[in-house]
Amino acid sequence: MNRRSIFVLLAVALLALLSGCKEPAPELATRWHFVGADGLRSQTGALALRAFFSHSNAPALTDRLRSKATRAALDWLSETTTTDTVVTQGQPLIADLLAHESAGEVWRRGDGSKEVFVAVRITAERAPIWNDRYPALVKLLGTKASGAWVSAEKGWLFAVSPSDSPRAKAFRSQVLATASNASRLLDFQKAPGAWPGLQATAIATNGSVVWSGTLKQPGLSELPLRDWQYPTNLIYDPLVSLTAIRGVAPQVLSLLGLETYLQGQEMGQMYLWAQAESPFQSYAVVHVKDSASVLKAANAELSRRYSTNAEPGKLDGLVMYDAEKQILALSSAPFVVPMLSGTENQKPGFLGFSMVPRQRSVQPVPKELLQQLQQPGLVVYDWEITSENFVHWWANLQNRDLSLGLNPAPGDGLANLWLTDTLAKVDNTVTQVRQSGPGVFTWTRKAPAGLSAMEWVLLGRWLDPATPRKPKAPRLTPPPPMGLPQTPSAKIPPAPKPVAKP
Repeated sequence: MNRRSIFVLLAVALLALLSGCKEPAPELATRWHFVGADGLRSQTGALALRAFFSHSNAPALTDRLRSKATRAALDWLSETTTTDTVVTQGQPLIADLLAHESAGEVWRRGDGSKEVFVAVRITAERAPIWNDRYPALVKLLGTKASGAWVSAEKGWLFAVSPSDSPRAKAFRSQVLATASNASRLLDFQKAPGAWPGLQATAIATNGSVVWSGTLKQPGLSELPLRDWQYPTNLIYDPLVSLTAIRGVAPQVLSLLGLETYLQGQEMGQMYLWAQAESPFQSYAVVHVKDSASVLKAANAELSRRYSTNAEPGKLDGLVMYDAEKQILALSSAPFVVPMLSGTENQKPGFLGFSMVPRQRSVQPVPKELLQQLQQPGLVVYDWEITSENFVHWWANLQNRDLSLGLNPAPGDGLANLWLTDTLAKVDNTVTQVRQSGPGVFTWTRKAPAGLSAMEWVLLGRWLDPATPRKPKAPRLTPPPPMGLPQTPSAKIPPAPKPVAKP
């Protein structure tokens, strides 16, 4: 091999090494445009949503939201638990983002650091606090990005880090070129990660908030969508809600943390519904191949957590399990006994959940509701009377708190009163999810108040959470029988041996 060939090979090897060491291009982690509380409070497209921001409890709950939202946002950005000092530093900035129209992008670099670009419509007097806190906040988060700057232009205040990123200039140009639209409440985009990727748009129109978007989960194969097989002998009118789901694969169960109980089984179809007679008449059935193994695994988990003997580290509760009749129940809270029941014939079928005993159908479900399930590609259909379903979710989750040894948020708490008043007359909310390809789903929703009853309840519980109960005093050792002295050395004499008969 001549000298020229050696130089060529060395050059090729050097180029390959350099290309292999090149830092991968940053990836978009999240992007948003939000009208802010100002926009929600003034818009007229969905008056039920607007009522939440004019309620007398709204100011106090807003104060709680600022603190909690700041910590949640900074924990996500830093990927660690944020200190109280950092939360205090960032709270005025997050408050501006929640209150006013804002836009933002977060990009993830190959080395794990992030580029953060934010724009918010605020008056000039707010600029000094951003100038003071934003660069310091970025530094506190431990970002490897170099530099940060804050500037005002055409009614917007921009805060970006790093200041020399080409994506910062593109972000600024896009914000300035986008016209404000009071009815377009939210545009949101999140890349896939621990949870599926999400794209969502919310528009207020004709008295409701209309959502549209996509869900993406890379690596998830196309789900098998078999014909609906709803249990007509169990679901009856009058209904408060009905949710139908099909094609729930093991990968989906792993996202929900249920794969241990289902043990790799495909759930097939699931139905959840609530009857109007009582808040505790909430039911669910899941179609599985082997309900016995699910009940056995659930029994082992409940037995590990609950005991009636005040065992250290266990909750108070009686676990009742009949493997032959396929029944598992837990008595740990007043009014209800959560129960799982499988098929006695050990064949594939519905595994049922109930808070109170189920009843047989007495009045069929309206055909118009069941006809909605026949839409092509439909994976999830969720209908509810939001005002009534709110009562079901709140009551059932309070019982869950009691079962877990917690003190539920009081009924006269700020969050409960806020939701009770504002949801009192909210009617139908409908959410639909359709499969459009492997790992890709489109979803739509029409909701007078924007969110479903469950989502409003979860928000209320986040703002006014359950609290731990005071630990119970240890149980006293029962007195020894026959009046024996209660001392460490006292022993019960053995029973006399029977005398052998001659």
